[in-house]
Amino acid sequence: MCQEELGRCDCPKFLSGDDCGSKRKVSELTVYRRTSFKEKYRPWPCLNNCSSRGKCTWGDCVCDPGNFGSDCSISLDPATRKPAVLAGQGYSPRKKRPLVYVYDIPHKYSSWHNYGLVDRALTWVFWERLAGSGALTADGEEADWFFLPIKLRTTTDGYELNEAIEYVRQHWPWYDRYQGHRHFVIHTGDTGRGEVPESTRDLTANMTWLHHWGLTQDWPIAGFRRAHRPGKDVVIPIYFGGNQGPSYVPTSGLHPRAPRLKRENELLFAGRICGDSSEPDPKKDWPHCKTNASSGYSQGVRQLVHYHHHMRPGYKIVTKDPLYQVDLLNYKWCLSPSGGGHGHRQALAAVVGCLPLVISDDVMQPFEPEMDWSQFSIRVAHADIPGLHEVLGGVGEAKYQRMQDAARCAAQHMIFSTMSGSFMQEDGRWDAFEFILEILRMQQTYADLDPAKYAETDEQYRNFVNCGEVDMSAFGAKERAAAAARYPQPLAIPGLPNDTVITWEHLYAENGKGLSRLLAGAGLFPRSEANTSLPLCSFSKWDLEPLRCLRRGWRQRAWSIRQAAVTAPGGAACNEAESVASCARLWP
Repeated sequence: MCQEELGRCDCPKFLSGDDCGSKRKVSELTVYRRTSFKEKYRPWPCLNNCSSRGKCTWGDCVCDPGNFGSDCSISLDPATRKPAVLAGQGYSPRKKRPLVYVYDIPHKYSSWHNYGLVDRALTWVFWERLAGSGALTADGEEADWFFLPIKLRTTTDGYELNEAIEYVRQHWPWYDRYQGHRHFVIHTGDTGRGEVPESTRDLTANMTWLHHWGLTQDWPIAGFRRAHRPGKDVVIPIYFGGNQGPSYVPTSGLHPRAPRLKRENELLFAGRICGDSSEPDPKKDWPHCKTNASSGYSQGVRQLVHYHHHMRPGYKIVTKDPLYQVDLLNYKWCLSPSGGGHGHRQALAAVVGCLPLVISDDVMQPFEPEMDWSQFSIRVAHADIPGLHEVLGGVGEAKYQRMQDAARCAAQHMIFSTMSGSFMQEDGRWDAFEFILEILRMQQTYADLDPAKYAETDEQYRNFVNCGEVDMSAFGAKERAAAAARYPQPLAIPGLPNDTVITWEHLYAENGKGLSRLLAGAGLFPRSEANTSLPLCSFSKWDLEPLRCLRRGWRQRAWSIRQAAVTAPGGAACNEAESVASCARLWP
């Protein structure tokens, strides 16, 4: 393919050279290899399905002549010879800022790391959503921000970022013009910016890093380096999709059709506790793991909470929990510590309605301090772990309900629902993708402002962070009332009389099979609602199957041909659109 803007030949993965006339060395292909058998029976997707301007081959676009870019979305205007997005398809950038320019760096750094290949696909789906949302521009002179869509997952990826920046500086003027400011990358590794080599940290000192790890101070005992710079970098939630973390979001207790049962138990944690992966031994004195190896794992929090509280009534602190899906609906609080770096439980807990108990000294959580976590979570310092039961016990029912309501707003901020689909029948206007763009707008508009003061300074931002209401809890209370009005009759478990009042005993029955039966019924009944519509296709198990993304539009067609790890071009908001350019924009 010819990258006409730069006069560069973009070769298929297996060819190289200025004119693609040489076969690439096998050693260079190891990270991209895929057998022909797998490609035939479960083909990889291509970025935005090549924008219907090329062919998808081995997960890579081969663009039709005149089109270029990793998704073939760019062409040169015949009159001006300037690049344009989806020319002739009716695409226009949205009015709401910011607008983002994506550097078409050599694809070995970017789109060759296919959605079906990587374990954390946020960079890919974020990239797809830029065009679907209208935030993409091909004109660097009108762009507010510049995105380098490079894969950043491991330490060695930092060296490739160094190379990509040098390439950008040689071919475009904007990196040097802004000295790296107004440029951003997405890092999906465990320890974010702290994970890359020192040379990369120095080179990108003025760039903004979107990453999952908000550590603001070095933690030598755990081997963690300071990663996050509040006001410059942004801590973002993980993408609950692809190969990372989607299992429990589809059964969120915040969904309008989820059971409205009062949460009975106090604190839940299920997962690795000991740094050496052994089972903690309650009979041992501290440390009560088999060895003291990796004692800095989770900053020591999981071990300490288990040591002090594992036998406390109403607390479940375990390594394995076969009833975890039901427990997430039943427990009031979910311990949300770090792990071997960032943890995903902070976002997961909020999203399923189990309020986060955050114990991570010096670690900012997703969208913190841009969002006030105290509205929907409790933070306890490491030194106060022995008395955390008193902190939780001091939260009365009225305050807990306000926090639960606030979580209904916070949860929408934690999910990339315009990319994955809705989990509580939301329209996506407050989702994580839009939150990132809103924070980038604030960084550009108020360069030196403390991000904790964004809401008190800017009305548009305040409206966004509170989901359009005076505060987060007001939004949640309104949503809770609307859910009760829309679904006045609770769901029934198939096989039980319709007038059966569902209790926790029903959901826990037969090791949690009661919940499974309730979910199965939710997908099938009432059939009278099968022809209704939602703003976004759904990935929730509480919704009727005909409303789910896999049963509609692009996702249904891709599923029918067994395409691997597929996303809808432009994101779930575009699942039923004819093209990315015609993707519905559901709000101003």
